[in-house]
Amino acid sequence: MRTVTPAETTPVVVGHDGRRYTMTDYLGRHAGERADAGDDHGRQAYLVRQEAPELRAHFHEVDQFQVVLDGEGTLGRDRAVRGVVHYTDAFTSYGPIRTDPAIGLAYFTLRRRADVGIHYMPDERERRRLAASSGQHFTVALRTDDLPAARLHEVARTGRGAAAYGVRLPAGRPLRPAAGGGEGYLVVLDGALVRDGVELPTGSLVSFDGLGDLSGLASVPAPDDGAALAAVVTFPPRHD
Repeated sequence: MRTVTPAETTPVVVGHDGRRYTMTDYLGRHAGERADAGDDHGRQAYLVRQEAPELRAHFHEVDQFQVVLDGEGTLGRDRAVRGVVHYTDAFTSYGPIRTDPAIGLAYFTLRRRADVGIHYMPDERERRRLAASSGQHFTVALRTDDLPAARLHEVARTGRGAAAYGVRLPAGRPLRPAAGGGEGYLVVLDGALVRDGVELPTGSLVSFDGLGDLSGLASVPAPDDGAALAAVVTFPPRHD
């Protein structure tokens, strides 16, 4: 398991005012560049702060999750705000992603294997067809009031086994992870978690090989008895 806090990252601005993206690598390097060899088994995770009004519909050649951290916009026909989790199979098109440049939209892109490019639609429709993707996907919003305290609550799953969970941790409570589950990520959406004395504030990322790795995580005690909120995602089995 590996943890990365916002303080350990360095944002890089791409573009110009009104059409700007701020890319922040957490694991590997962001799209368009190859991940460092051997870096966390080739996993790739980065935070995008989009100020451009639209990112065209497109697809990637790997399975991918996106988790909205902040801001407001739309992902395809769905509203995109904090706590929205989106999944797409490899070679499955999605989007466009839109936002008001004055507000912006911040979302994590999470992959277990680095992707090195972006394929816009409809330009590369034939490439997508030839890949014969299963085309499974989902978009789901985590609602704090719907989440039981201190344990993972599954909110979406594909037939291939990609899954999304939400967890609400009242102040000072430990996380009780579910048994089983594959490799994936945890994103701290609100509040802060702690593990082995290391605090993981909002915007932190945890990369894990199985849900059991999340044991030992707990919500930071807070004077206002606030709760921490996190999204957890797991990829389909590799033998699929």
